[in-house]
Amino acid sequence: MSQIRMIGTAVLSAVLVGSAAIALAGNNPVDEKWWPSEFGADDEAGATNYITPEKRLAAAKLVKQGKVATLGMPYHLRTPVFPGRLYSITIPSGGGPTHDLAWSGGGKGFRQTFMDELVTAQIGQVGTQFDSLAHPMIKVQGHTDKGVKDGNYLYNGHRLEDVGTPFGLTKLGTENVGSFFTRGILIDMVALKGENLPIGYPITMEDFRAALKAQGIDDAQKGDVVLFRTGWNDLWRDNLKKSAEQAEKDNKRFNSGGPGVSPEVCDYLAERKIAMLGADNWGIEPYNFTGEGDYRTPFKEVKNWAYCHANLSTRRGIYLFENLDLKQLGEDKAYEFLFSWAPLKLVGATGSPGNPIAAY
Repeated sequence: MSQIRMIGTAVLSAVLVGSAAIALAGNNPVDEKWWPSEFGADDEAGATNYITPEKRLAAAKLVKQGKVATLGMPYHLRTPVFPGRLYSITIPSGGGPTHDLAWSGGGKGFRQTFMDELVTAQIGQVGTQFDSLAHPMIKVQGHTDKGVKDGNYLYNGHRLEDVGTPFGLTKLGTENVGSFFTRGILIDMVALKGENLPIGYPITMEDFRAALKAQGIDDAQKGDVVLFRTGWNDLWRDNLKKSAEQAEKDNKRFNSGGPGVSPEVCDYLAERKIAMLGADNWGIEPYNFTGEGDYRTPFKEVKNWAYCHANLSTRRGIYLFENLDLKQLGEDKAYEFLFSWAPLKLVGATGSPGNPIAAY
């Protein structure tokens, strides 16, 4: 395993809240305030500001073959979810029409009927999921003597305690994101290594540079979307074709960790000022909660948890996209493409489901 480089020396006294509030060395508002953002103290859009009209025009020229890959995994009842999260879809009428427009006809004639569905979920945090800047936080305690209030800190210095309500956040919801129409690149670790990566494997800068060279593409640029293919979500790709027992077993394995992007690579991409980082795993970073294998992430090493979430999203406003389907891009060797997507405008929401498009 590569050495994980943590910048700075100060460590926050913090606790995990769900999977989003974390403690890091160097990424803290006590010794190095990261706000206001380079886009201004009132900015809520973050790194989509890097995607200029010129960037969009250049990205459009990347479509050479007229081919398209959709990058969202299917949402269904066997989608793996973490404890405390859920996904379900039901037909409120029990399977029959939910609306029968009796006034549109009758007797032996014709009339219109309609079907609806009811989806119950943490809609932005299950399956293929986009994290808004309202999702990852850093929790600070005991530093009021340095002028930093206790609380959960979001992008641009917003505190959850100031902007959170039971009905969504008043700042940084997905309605503020804008759109992604920009250059996308695939870092295909499956092709580089010749197999799916093992659980807990940290993708290093050596791996990143080797993939760029093998694929013959330029480095990440300002405003790009950078996607990492590890092969990890192959575990649940065909869940609907499996027995219920096998799907449950594979979901448990999927949720037990996964390969991911190391802190050193996240630091590098942050300096490159990309617009978004995505992967085909559930957490971006590498994790291994099994206690087995060559690459492990002990639970007690809290400082390494969700490092990319903090250094990219909370600190810099760079977005994250998880559980993407990158198989077609890898099989087609489509390493550079037009990436197009916009989140649902869910006011005050922490994320959005999605099905991005890569055109090449």
